[in-house]
Amino acid sequence: MKPSQRFIAGAVCPECQSPDSLLLDSNDQSIECVDCGYTQTAEQRDTDSKRESEAQQSRRKSVPEKVNVSDIIRITNIKNTD
Repeated sequence: MKPSQRFIAGAVCPECQSPDSLLLDSNDQSIECVDCGYTQTAEQRDTDSKRESEAQQSRRKSVPEKVNVSDIIRITNIKNTD
């Protein structure tokens, strides 16, 4: 019989920043930190991942795809001469 809990190698607790302290429960896919007691359900992870993904997409949209280096140099030179 497989154990229902296992450590997640290399994972860091988002609450206490303790490395290698997170247990994954294979029955309900919840995560628990053995050091500080932090818990996270699969539903919470899905919601957090969706929010993070949306935030990353909005940041990408606000950054221009191409930047002309000569424009940056020219603007910098203009500011430095004032």
